[in-house]
Amino acid sequence: MREENGRQESKFPEGRRININFFWFIIIILTSIIATAVITALSLEAGSEKAVNVGTDTRSEFSKLYNVYDTINANYYEDVDREALIESSIQGMVEGLDDPYSEYMNNEELAQFQESVTGDFEGIGAEVMQEGNRVIITSPMRGSPAEEAGIEPGDEIIAVDDESIEGWTTQEAVQLIRGEKGTDVVLTIVRGEGDPMDVTITRDTIHIDSVTYEEIEGVGHVSINRFQEGTAEEFENKLNMASEDGVEDIIIDFRYNPGGLLDEAVSMINQFIEQNETVLYLEENGGERTEIKTSDDRNDSTEDFNIYILINEGSASASEVFTGALDDLTDATIAGTKSFGKGVVQRTVELGGDSLLKYTNTKWLTPNGTWIHGEGITPDIELVNPDYYRVTMLDPEEVYTEGVSNETVKSIKVALDTLGYDVGDFNETFDASLTETVENFQADNEIEETGDVTGETSTLIMSELREYANSNDAQLDYLINHINGEYTEEEIEEYAEERAQHLEIKDPMNHSLQDADDEDQSTEE
Repeated sequence: MREENGRQESKFPEGRRININFFWFIIIILTSIIATAVITALSLEAGSEKAVNVGTDTRSEFSKLYNVYDTINANYYEDVDREALIESSIQGMVEGLDDPYSEYMNNEELAQFQESVTGDFEGIGAEVMQEGNRVIITSPMRGSPAEEAGIEPGDEIIAVDDESIEGWTTQEAVQLIRGEKGTDVVLTIVRGEGDPMDVTITRDTIHIDSVTYEEIEGVGHVSINRFQEGTAEEFENKLNMASEDGVEDIIIDFRYNPGGLLDEAVSMINQFIEQNETVLYLEENGGERTEIKTSDDRNDSTEDFNIYILINEGSASASEVFTGALDDLTDATIAGTKSFGKGVVQRTVELGGDSLLKYTNTKWLTPNGTWIHGEGITPDIELVNPDYYRVTMLDPEEVYTEGVSNETVKSIKVALDTLGYDVGDFNETFDASLTETVENFQADNEIEETGDVTGETSTLIMSELREYANSNDAQLDYLINHINGEYTEEEIEEYAEERAQHLEIKDPMNHSLQDADDEDQSTEE
């Protein structure tokens, strides 16, 4: 074969002939093909990315948001925290729902939410409350670091780690007292009339039991303060204890329980309801309903119980799910005051970066199809709390003296009457009779007998009233007296009304859920 067969001839327009080696011709062709493919792929990728960006940026509902974000980033007179802008825009979007139960949670808020779900936190283990401008220990938790360090009910906290907390709220104080397990915190406290003293407490992991049980005058009292992980198991254990104690009547107490995990509530209902029974419905915005049924056999220990459920304006959400189910499916008796009325359910979505979105996605209805939202559950036996539960908190800086006339004066009269002092008429006028009564109170407590309610007198009145309320649970006592046959339903309702005729009873529907949660002044520390 001749050498010319290994060459390819090419003719240019001018007519010149160029001889190209065939091997290099193939290399050139392959290189051109590869380059073309790469360029095409890059072009497609760029075009695709551009299409995505254009598709997002040109959505009309986001155009203002992008314009504001870009304008601030480009023109604000100082450096901008872009992450803060994004976080606040998400917060604003959720707030735009105008739904008190939907919220976006950042890292810190998510940690608090998880504490409410698990019942675990790191701190000293004490309950505190606001009393005027003071932060008071109401109770150290049993076995807690606070109890082991000698903290007692009534101790006033005046400083934390040498930082004065004068004028602080309980929430602000709690944030300072809490801390990592194994670390120390120094509380400066005042006990009674004593001098301030420092108490060093080593923080630990604290678990808040959601269910407590006690037997009172032959009646089992099971109190549930929240629906968290493990509440159903705790509840079952307490019911079994009541059965072993031989009680026939049991009170399930949901007062001031704001709700929590729905599946825990369903499992608790299952203690009294047979398997495969519908205990509530979930309804989506299109009207489609999903039945939620029990999955296990009922607890044999509950078969012989006479069931009473105690609720009030702070009983919401999962508390109402439980109460509504037993109201529809059993002969349980509901007592107390009308519940809060939260008939919607929230779902959570993790968003990354330790943030979470909680939003309302369904309504819930009782087994009979009742939607209690905004209405609450009306008890069979209405048991309103006595007037002293509604006394206005007295500010020690204010002075109430003879001749003053306002609603707070009536609160002072109710408080002193509750503590055993004769106040005469329950009107709004600070008269000579009240001056004499205040002097008697001051004499009994070795305070200067001015007859005015201010300073130490105001503080002592509120302190003694708190102690009285803590040791006299009126609604619970009313119900136990009725169960034990001392009063009929009508008689116990009338008696409760007689003790609640001087201070206005607010409509619970005017409360927000946060109000219901805050109604109990104690805060787990």
